[in-house]
Amino acid sequence: MAKKKKVSFKISKLLFGELAVLILLTLVLIYSNTRVYQSRKMEADSVKSIGTSANNVSPTPTKPVMEIPEASGRRIRVPILMYHYIGGNPNPEDIGRDNLSVSPEKFDEQMEYLSKNGYTPITLDTMVAGLSGQITLPEKTLILTFDDGYMDFYLNAFPILQKYGFKSVLFVPTGFMGKTAYLTWDQLDKLQGSGLVSIQAHTFNHAHLPSLSEDQIKFELIESKRALEQRYTIPVNFIAYPYGASNQAIWNLTKKAGYLGALGTWSSVIQSEGTIFDMPRIKIGGSFDLNQFAIAI
Repeated sequence: MAKKKKVSFKISKLLFGELAVLILLTLVLIYSNTRVYQSRKMEADSVKSIGTSANNVSPTPTKPVMEIPEASGRRIRVPILMYHYIGGNPNPEDIGRDNLSVSPEKFDEQMEYLSKNGYTPITLDTMVAGLSGQITLPEKTLILTFDDGYMDFYLNAFPILQKYGFKSVLFVPTGFMGKTAYLTWDQLDKLQGSGLVSIQAHTFNHAHLPSLSEDQIKFELIESKRALEQRYTIPVNFIAYPYGASNQAIWNLTKKAGYLGALGTWSSVIQSEGTIFDMPRIKIGGSFDLNQFAIAI
């Protein structure tokens, strides 16, 4: 009987020891998990603090976004028509050009429509004077703009503009002058001397401005303006953004470069003080018939 009690006591002692070890391990595990939780919480709080810090700088630059300004301030209705090629497409595989090419016959038909219906094509300088209230514009005013400085403007569009006595605005990338299919400086001289063509800037390299550094943007804005002003000794007050690509930062740089305004490619017939550095235009497509043209303006 005494032997059984001794064995029972040993078993109880053994169980008590195992229970103590189990309790100890549990306490260690709880303590460890608590430290891990606190460590992770501190890490999360630290990341959150960095993310909201006013001095935080993203490790990768953000891609410039395209922006459209809001109409504000004084407003007037002056459609600005946008043309590119006035001529046929020599490359049938160039589908993109088809949409940008207006035949001389269609262009003549459109100019005749404007003439017969009492429209007055004006320059951008005149439009801005009307917008600011310095002058009163005729009731049916619009602006004829031509991008890129292609030679077919001189060969095809200009004789038609002369026929109707219409003023126009020509945007030229000065770095392309004299290249194949582009105007020569001699041709541009004759256009300038006609009194019908207002020659304005279109950057130097027809550059996609939002893709460039600030210094590159400044060069593109300033160099084209400088070259034209130096040659013709007249102020070049406007620029058309290649591809219509711009944003607030570019509008600010354009203003600092000395321009009075700039043109985009988004669509509206309303000009305003708020959109003066990204003015809307109406694209005249190659497939337009005369009815579509009349509706567009």
